Amino acid sequence: MENRTLNMTYNSQREKLVISEYGRNIQKLIKYAKTIEDKDEQQAFLDEVVELMKKMKIGNKKSDEYTENIWIHVYRIADFDLKAVPPGGVIPTPKPDDFKPGQLDYPEEEKHFRHYGHHIHNFIEKAIAMEDGVKKDQFIATIGSYMKLAYITWSSDDFVNDRIIKHDLKKMSKEKLIFPKGYSLDTFIDKDSNKNKSKRKFTGGKKSRKKK
Repeated sequence: MENRTLNMTYNSQREKLVISEYGRNIQKLIKYAKTIEDKDEQQAFLDEVVELMKKMKIGNKKSDEYTENIWIHVYRIADFDLKAVPPGGVIPTPKPDDFKPGQLDYPEEEKHFRHYGHHIHNFIEKAIAMEDGVKKDQFIATIGSYMKLAYITWSSDDFVNDRIIKHDLKKMSKEKLIFPKGYSLDTFIDKDSNKNKSKRKFTGGKKSRKKK
C-alpha cells in the first residue's frame, strides 16, 4: 500500500494570536507593518490599520482613551517593535493590558469608497508618484491586498470577486494604477478563517440535526 502523508494545518501549529478579538488578518497586517522600513510609510499604514480595528468595534470614536488603547494593542501585537507613534506621542511599553474595547460609535464613513478607509487615497497617490518597476508593483499589490481585506471586513459577504477590487483600484486612481500581473490579492487574507465563516453562514451557525 502506498504511504501518503496528509498536509494538514491545525490551529495549534499556527502562529498564536496575541489578541484574539482582532483575528488573524489584523495580526498579519501589523506583522507586515514591521517590515516597512520607512517611518512615515509605516505610520500611514498603521494609521489605516487602527481605523480598520475601530470599525470592528462599536463605541465612541471621539474617545482619546479608546484610540490610545487601540494603539497599545497594536504595539502588543507587534512585540513593541515599531517606528510609528500614536497620536498622543507616547510610545507604549510592555505592561499588563486589561483594556477591553467598550461600546463605541462607528467612525463616520466617507461618501465614496468609504469601506476602504481614510488613508487609502494617500497610498494610491504615493503609488502613482513612484517610478515604474518592481518596487511600485509590490506597493500596488500591497494596496490591493489591503483593499480586499477591508472590503471583506466591511461587507456581510465572506467572498469578494477580485475583479471588484481591481476595478475600484483603477477607478480610485483615475486609471493610473493597474493591479500588476503575477501578484495575489490574498496576502492578508486568512483563507481557513473565511472557509469557517462560510460554513457557519451556510448552516445558520447551528449544528445540523440528523434525521431519525
